Amino acid sequence: MRGMLEGRLEWEKTARGIAVKIPARRGSAFALFGPIIGVWLLVASYQYASMSMPLTADATRNQILWLVIDGFGVCLCILLFWAAWAFTSDTLVTLGETQMKIQHRVLGIELATRSFSTTEVHNFRFVAPSKFWFGKSGDADIRTSKIEFQVGNKSHFFGEGVTQREAQVLIEQLLEVFKFPEFLSPPVSPIRM
Repeated sequence: MRGMLEGRLEWEKTARGIAVKIPARRGSAFALFGPIIGVWLLVASYQYASMSMPLTADATRNQILWLVIDGFGVCLCILLFWAAWAFTSDTLVTLGETQMKIQHRVLGIELATRSFSTTEVHNFRFVAPSKFWFGKSGDADIRTSKIEFQVGNKSHFFGEGVTQREAQVLIEQLLEVFKFPEFLSPPVSPIRM
């Protein structure tokens, strides 16, 4: 069974749990940055092509030309990596009976994986987005929101860019699949003095 969980989140039932795919959220600068780089590459490729036409026996000019072409190639590789990251990166959260695994992927290729024992994972919570460092004081950068949890005394997070509703539904789904330790014990009443 596969389907949409909430907003951008996709989920799939596995043999002993669930897998939730959280696509990366592109920021507001994405709409500006991509076209600017594209135009720059077009202009630069015209410039480099016109520079390379009259090759001379001057070794210094040829070395500078090859240095410029190499720089263009490096910039093109950076652009392609950025585009792949922006369009295809995601986080895959897999919850089974014994472990919770968080995978960061680009083009479906696993870049980083963290695994945690489900018996040690607790205190899931949504962390609201922080304010932009520039611009209006009321604006928040949605890319900074995340879901935080603890393993022992250390905090970890995943799902950067989730909305509060997406986080709420995802946490509810995780708790439905596995009863994490804090939900198995009776609530602790505060000590009154």
